[in-house]
Amino acid sequence: MEDYAQIEKEYVMRSWSCQADVKVNMIEKADGIYFWDKSGKRYSDFSSQLNSTSCGHNVKEINDGIVEQLNKYAYIGPGLGSEARAKLAKMVADIAGPNYKRTFFSSSGTEANEAAVKAAKWFTGKYKIISRYQSYHGATGIAMMLTGDPRRYPNEPGYPGILHGPDCYCYRCPFKMEYPSCDIMCARYIGDMIRFEAKETVAAVIAEPIVGSNGIIPPVKEYFTMLREICDQYEVLLIADEVMTGFGRTGKWLAIEHYDFKPDIITTAKNLSATYVPLGGTTYSKKVSDYFEDHWFVEGHTYAGHPLACAAGVATINYMKKNKLVENAAKMEKVMEKRLNEIKADHKSVGDVRGKGLFWGVELIKNTKTKEQAGTREEKFMRGHVPIPAKVAGECMKNGVFFLQMVSTLLFAPPLNITEQQIHEALDVVDKALEISDKEVVK
Repeated sequence: MEDYAQIEKEYVMRSWSCQADVKVNMIEKADGIYFWDKSGKRYSDFSSQLNSTSCGHNVKEINDGIVEQLNKYAYIGPGLGSEARAKLAKMVADIAGPNYKRTFFSSSGTEANEAAVKAAKWFTGKYKIISRYQSYHGATGIAMMLTGDPRRYPNEPGYPGILHGPDCYCYRCPFKMEYPSCDIMCARYIGDMIRFEAKETVAAVIAEPIVGSNGIIPPVKEYFTMLREICDQYEVLLIADEVMTGFGRTGKWLAIEHYDFKPDIITTAKNLSATYVPLGGTTYSKKVSDYFEDHWFVEGHTYAGHPLACAAGVATINYMKKNKLVENAAKMEKVMEKRLNEIKADHKSVGDVRGKGLFWGVELIKNTKTKEQAGTREEKFMRGHVPIPAKVAGECMKNGVFFLQMVSTLLFAPPLNITEQQIHEALDVVDKALEISDKEVVK
């Protein structure tokens, strides 16, 4: 019998890895919130893979939607009409609300963000884009340069005109201030950046409504209202990167609903099709959409609006509505919040717990007085070094719970149909594993 684990290790180029360090765990099957490896061991998928299998694994209705489209035709180019594409575009517009119209469908969140930035430049005639340091926006050229974390470094110097500002990260405020007396300085600073860079050159600000892979960091309620006002003041577009937060993850269809603001462009992916087929979406406001009625939209890919991907998107949204997954995410928020705060009280290595819906971050520390992080950006991307959060995640994996971790934060984003009992079963394992990080706390 072929050793496919060895073949994968030898022939597959793994992302975000030194290839010699890769350890391959071959997966045999997946169903519901669980997946099983070749040995038959079961894992609770407490990160929905890459925060993406929002409906769980092996959902019959989604599988059937893809097969139904496959039996009609697998592919037609984006220059021809597709019923699945048309249906999905209308569904997305309805979810986004009356301020939005057209969606460009691509194959990933990265491509969705690239299409957003390009359109912002064409629409405004300006070229600078302001992102934030605690962000991740993708791995291709422009998207990688928008990213604030060290994954950007190998791509530098990159593209001109991409700037980074501070985040709304109250636990580690870059201004060493306290909310609410801070007067939301992090948002005001973005306004200063636009002013000093010259508003005539700044096309857009891009931000995740809730910071995703860099820590799951919800902003204070006023942040995006203020940022929207600043962008309007300086005639700058506002792009909301909802690749991780969109389509139910936070207990709302879109995370922007928590903060009551309307961006000019919304990007989505991941949960848009529950990653059953690769799909990204860039949804433009009516104002931006109307601009392209008589201006060229100079963007396109072979896989843009792929019928199978769009069919998966239609089936995903229908399944979510039928089974009230967004409502369940909102309901389970209380379960997650209560249990995680109980865990925080029992473990001195837990510095902060934060999140919305089924999107939660647990930040680990090494010093209770200084809040020294249990892992750093440099450690995360240093070959051979295993930060403390990675050790905790590894221990949980040994005991059948899979989730992601980034720098100093454990990232929890289980499927939206998870039950209260299943949450507690997974967090029981996390609770026990945190004894590892507790031993590293010096004060």
